[in-house]
Amino acid sequence: MTQLWLQAEGWSRFPGLMHGFSSRLQSSDAELSQVIEDSFNLCTVRQVHGNDIVFVDRQGWSEQPRADGMIAADTNILLGIVSADCVPVLIVVPQCGLVAALHAGWRGTLKGISAHAVKLLRAEWQVDPAGLWITLGPAIGGCCYEVGAEIGEAMSQRWNLDDPAAWQPQGEKGFLDLRTVNRAQFVAAGVPREQVQFVGPCTFCDSARFASYRREGPGASRQLSVIGWRG
Repeated sequence: MTQLWLQAEGWSRFPGLMHGFSSRLQSSDAELSQVIEDSFNLCTVRQVHGNDIVFVDRQGWSEQPRADGMIAADTNILLGIVSADCVPVLIVVPQCGLVAALHAGWRGTLKGISAHAVKLLRAEWQVDPAGLWITLGPAIGGCCYEVGAEIGEAMSQRWNLDDPAAWQPQGEKGFLDLRTVNRAQFVAAGVPREQVQFVGPCTFCDSARFASYRREGPGASRQLSVIGWRG
């Protein structure tokens, strides 16, 4: 299968920005070489389904941190998120030269990783949320992501969800759309809705191109999402 890389609509207008959401990785070394040059430092974290976000610079780190988000300002650094149903979130702040990447599963979403990213960018770099551009990549959709009612109701109550697509209760269970919930967090934090877009299909539905943990179990492959500035 030819490797597919999806990109955000309109982001080509940001000079030097490199980003993409992969389809299922079959042979990581060969496929990563298609988009990552030797001059780039690919940075990943030990994703733990939380809401911690770390800053990445050219010095890197001696031990891979346990976190689910990264922020960087240096060029020639690619932030990488792996996923197989959870939401990969890429953020660009063109006026400040910042990029961020988040991993938002249901636990991280409930803990507010997207809202936390906006708060951190404002506190540490004085970023106006209106200056954020955000893309949420391929993830399991509300069409397929059945969870217990306790999860959906907790999500709805904490984030005051008013979009019926976010949580569709059906007795003791229901269907949760993680991308819609994370978008709601960004919008509530001050990001214009038109600057938050979805890219790619439901990973559970599109079995030909995307890995899904819910569909395939622990042996599922992964997708990779990357973002960074070319020097």
